[in-house]
Amino acid sequence: MDTWQIQCLLSFLGHYRDPVDGLWGPKTKQAVGNFQRAAGLTPDGVPGKDTQQSLLLAVGRWEPGSFWDSISYFRREEFRCRCGKCGGFPAEPQEALVRLADRVRANFGAPVTVSSGVRCPRHNQAVGGVSNSRHLSGQAMDFSVRGVSAAKVLSYVQGLPGVRYAYAIDSNFVHMEIG
Repeated sequence: MDTWQIQCLLSFLGHYRDPVDGLWGPKTKQAVGNFQRAAGLTPDGVPGKDTQQSLLLAVGRWEPGSFWDSISYFRREEFRCRCGKCGGFPAEPQEALVRLADRVRANFGAPVTVSSGVRCPRHNQAVGGVSNSRHLSGQAMDFSVRGVSAAKVLSYVQGLPGVRYAYAIDSNFVHMEIG
């Protein structure tokens, strides 16, 4: 793939927000790194074979007209299982959860990093998740809001309709689930 093609795919997936010009530069490298991070790859900013295959796979799974079209701040790839073995989506991130995440992002006006979205059973066990974790069904996420304490995020999240359960994992990260 050339730089123009990579920029087009990254733009389509929401990782590259500048004009597609086919010129390799720091913004393209950063967008590649952001995509790699969301796809569970090593975020080195280099669009090698694995990254190119993941880009094509991500675009191929895009469903025009799905709820993702109306999500402002997140892309499906950010919720993928991080094990690197299951294909990333043993379950789909649930729309209600993603919409709540969008509300959190809009409320704080700061980037939200999803540290754990969907999990396959193997990854869930490896990270010490409970056997009936809502991560397994795409109904839970762990995340942080840049520059905002978990206590402040948790206070806001607990007041949102549709949140079944939420807690602070540590001083930065919050667990939020629907159900």
